[in-house]
Amino acid sequence: MKKIIMLAITCFLIACSEERQQEQTEETEERNTPAVTVDAKDDLAVEDQIKREDIQKEMKGEFRIPTVPIESPFNDEGNIPHVHTEFEIVDEFIDEDGRIYFQLDDNPIRSIISSYDENVIHITNYSDTMIDILAAEAYKLEEEVIEEAYQFFINNPPAQLLGTDLNEYRTWDEATNLERSIIQIVYLIAPTLNDLDSIAKHELYDHEALPTLLEEFKTLGSPNVLIPAPQSLLDIQLYDNMATVQMMWGQLGQFESPEDNREEFTKYLQSVREETTHLVGRVNYTLSEE
Repeated sequence: MKKIIMLAITCFLIACSEERQQEQTEETEERNTPAVTVDAKDDLAVEDQIKREDIQKEMKGEFRIPTVPIESPFNDEGNIPHVHTEFEIVDEFIDEDGRIYFQLDDNPIRSIISSYDENVIHITNYSDTMIDILAAEAYKLEEEVIEEAYQFFINNPPAQLLGTDLNEYRTWDEATNLERSIIQIVYLIAPTLNDLDSIAKHELYDHEALPTLLEEFKTLGSPNVLIPAPQSLLDIQLYDNMATVQMMWGQLGQFESPEDNREEFTKYLQSVREETTHLVGRVNYTLSEE
């Protein structure tokens, strides 16, 4: 499983640049390829079968984004029982590093009463994973993969941080809930994005996996999936970046009739891949700051 995830994330990050090169190659091939005649039908059928066999080899067969079950944050009345004011949550639960953190088995979803208007209550995620509050599932990496994922992020800096000493980055333990959640979710969705890209690349829009893959991104982009709350100045901008990409994931999942709008779908998929990749650089930057 560990090797599969590492291979998937590597393929995912290099695919964006390869996509542009592939488009140029395909345009050249189209200009140099003669029109298909009726006599070529059998050849096309064989080619289509080869494509299907190739894509089955590329895809891992597990089209769901991995999650772990958690206890529902709602009680029998449909309410979130753990309620705090903004001041109470800080006074009672902030740690020595200035972070409020609850493990997944310690009710990380809390209702926070606004200090400006007591009638306004914010449902807030204080874990280090994205959580689907209705499905009661968390997008959490296996423990043995977390260090690998963290190392991947700090070893792939944006251009302005090339050459940064790895010792200058905050450690996983020092990372904010939000930073940890982004590291985990990008790693988790890489295989699913790669599978979707394989379908688009081979133009196999009737593939049985396509509805499942799109449904996964539709779910991930739902307002029911909560991003961990920002808890630092750097977190605020990073949260906005993450929320934008999450919205794009949801729109990708809701894309109507990809088979009838192949060019538009491919372009949007490419945009989603690029913005997801940019999250790696953004987290690398925030981890380099105190």
